[in-house]
This record gives sequence, structure tokens and C-alpha cells, in this order.
Amino acid sequence: MIRVFLQRQRMRLAWGLIALLLIVILVREASARWAEMSQWRGLAEAAISLEGGPVLSLERLRQSAQARHIELTEVEPQEQGWQVRGSVADEQALLGWLQALQIEGAQPLQWGMEQEGKRLRFDLRVRP
Repeated sequence: MIRVFLQRQRMRLAWGLIALLLIVILVREASARWAEMSQWRGLAEAAISLEGGPVLSLERLRQSAQARHIELTEVEPQEQGWQVRGSVADEQALLGWLQALQIEGAQPLQWGMEQEGKRLRFDLRVRP
């Protein structure tokens, strides 16, 4: 009789330990997921703040062009951006500049090039 009582108590204790271990595992998993979701939330907030970051200024546009040996002859403001005209030695320099402008947050809307002597003349519409 005592043996049966002890076996029942051991079984209850065993099931209790199993339940306790399951609860510990679930709590650890939930806290790990919560921490991971908090990191993703922080990254999302950082990404949102980057979208509204500083707009490319006219001075920065001129400096960027000068650093790539691009001569800007005319920059006139338009409704949503600038109409930029200038000349460049080769098309690779212009393409590199356009990519750099995109990285800085500007959006080239339309552009064209034509040969003028040894240089290429370009016409660009860009939105900062």
C-alpha cells in the first residue's frame, strides 16, 4: 500500500518536473523571440528615419560633381528638383556620378548626352 502511494507520488513528481521543464523552455523561447522582434522593430524605426534624412543640397551636388571632374555649366531649379547641364570627359564618370547621387538620396529623372568636341555634354533632371 505504501509502495503504491510512493509510486503515485513519484509519478506526480515526474509529471510536475516535465511540466516545469516545458514551461521553462517555452518562457526561454518566448523571451528570445521577443528580443529578436525588438531588434527588428529597432531596425525598422532606423530605416524609417533614414528615409526622411537630409535632402541633397545644391552645394553638395556641386561638390560631388567637382570631385568626379564633372563641369556643371548650368543648374536651374524646377518644380521638383533641378535641371543640370554640364560636360564630362567620359560617360563612365557621368554614370558613376549618377550612381553616387542615388546613394546620397537623389533621384535622376531624365538625362541625355551628346558629343561636343573631346568632351560629352549632358543634360540631367534630378530630384533631391
